[in-house]
Amino acid sequence: MISTAINELSRELSGYIVQAGDAEYEEAIRIDNGRIQFKPRAIIFPAVIEDVRLGLKFAVAHNLPFSVKGGGHSAAGYCMNEGGIVMAMKNLNKITFDPKKETVTAQMGVIWYDVYKFMQATGTGLIPVGGGCPTVAPPGFMLGGGYSFVSRSYGMSIDNLISLKIVTPDGEMRHIGVESTSKDDVDLFWACCGGGGGNFGIVTEMEMRVRKPFSEKMLVGQIRYPLEHAEDVLGYYNEWVERIPNSMAVYGFMGNQKDLVDKTTNVKVLGLTPVFNGDYAEGIDLIQGLLKLKPINADLFNMTLPEWEFYNGYTTRVAGRSSYIRSTILPKGGMNNDVAKVIIDSMTHAPSPDSFAVWTLAGGAIEDVASDATAYVHRDCRFVPEIKSIWDLDKPGDTLRNVEWAYEFFERLSEAGNATGAYVNYIDPLQHDWARMYYGDNYERLLSIKKKVDPHNYFNFQQSVGSPFNPPKKLTDLSPLNRTQL
Repeated sequence: MISTAINELSRELSGYIVQAGDAEYEEAIRIDNGRIQFKPRAIIFPAVIEDVRLGLKFAVAHNLPFSVKGGGHSAAGYCMNEGGIVMAMKNLNKITFDPKKETVTAQMGVIWYDVYKFMQATGTGLIPVGGGCPTVAPPGFMLGGGYSFVSRSYGMSIDNLISLKIVTPDGEMRHIGVESTSKDDVDLFWACCGGGGGNFGIVTEMEMRVRKPFSEKMLVGQIRYPLEHAEDVLGYYNEWVERIPNSMAVYGFMGNQKDLVDKTTNVKVLGLTPVFNGDYAEGIDLIQGLLKLKPINADLFNMTLPEWEFYNGYTTRVAGRSSYIRSTILPKGGMNNDVAKVIIDSMTHAPSPDSFAVWTLAGGAIEDVASDATAYVHRDCRFVPEIKSIWDLDKPGDTLRNVEWAYEFFERLSEAGNATGAYVNYIDPLQHDWARMYYGDNYERLLSIKKKVDPHNYFNFQQSVGSPFNPPKKLTDLSPLNRTQL
């Protein structure tokens, strides 16, 4: 009996196991996207790395689905599974700092909040090149590439990854990184730098370079315009971003905000989020053109980057509501007039007031790295839009219209902006031709490494490297949203 085997496993672990019926079970299976309602047989909370190996060995021996949960922000819920084993990493949370090397080493049960707070406590002012949402965990974020507010200055998160420890499907612990010399280790580290989470093993520790910002505090904030002004705003912005220094990043937002006078009503807005890695006054000079475009409001602050991430980062959480998430990737000039028209039309007809879209501004130091130097291929793109269609958890009947709206919105946006791909960290079970869209020309090498590292395909899910799954171009079937395995 599998229940007997689980009880025997629990006696081997330094950590503990939670199963259905236990007091902690419902909390243990909860993730950011409340639409995801998978019920694994057991959730393992490892206390030491050996627990990770034992849990993986158990899942393989009993032919059970297996997944790893960090911060619980998997867009499609692939960190969970139905009827299998989930490795919940949160108790592996040790962090150390090496001031001479200017690196921070963290076990992979941490979230970015933990890393930012830890580095703040060092008093050095050094920051990791991490995520804008503090509750996201580093491993999934970095395995997919990882865009940071300072990536235009310092590259993607993976460009600042020194080494990692990973338990591979054969149960071995491998320490790989930039100084690896064997071909197998070099290949695996390459794959872990943008090849997506859940494909090659369980990352238990990462060593990351930390950076000294160009000034102690930065210009950060939100500028909001009436949605109907999107053509004028993006007409300027689309050209302006090609002239700004790498130290300036201006992200985007499309959604609702409270009316400034009547707080009971919403107004639809197009927002820009400047983050300037430098002196506040210099940043103000750089964004003068944006401020002349007659925004509804401009809230600008002089604060450290971690403070900004704590202030602003929680606004993008789904926070237990139902959500469908997808992405696209646009080239230079991609925020054109046709895209502006699509944004106005689609956001005007959003079925839920909670839905919003954002975009990341790429370029700068990101494109200094060749597209095949890491597994992350989209080095020369300019914008990375993400749609979060969000509706009430107690209204499952709204699923179809909210998913259809987001899907068609980003199909139109991709066509208007001449899309070149999609972002694996916003993984989408409805993404047609996902292997090419996420990985481009790097997919064949990823597939070769996957077959070597995981010849029995133990690490598999619906869109894992090597999966034959491919949804149709036309949205005709929502069932892929309700599973992790084929």
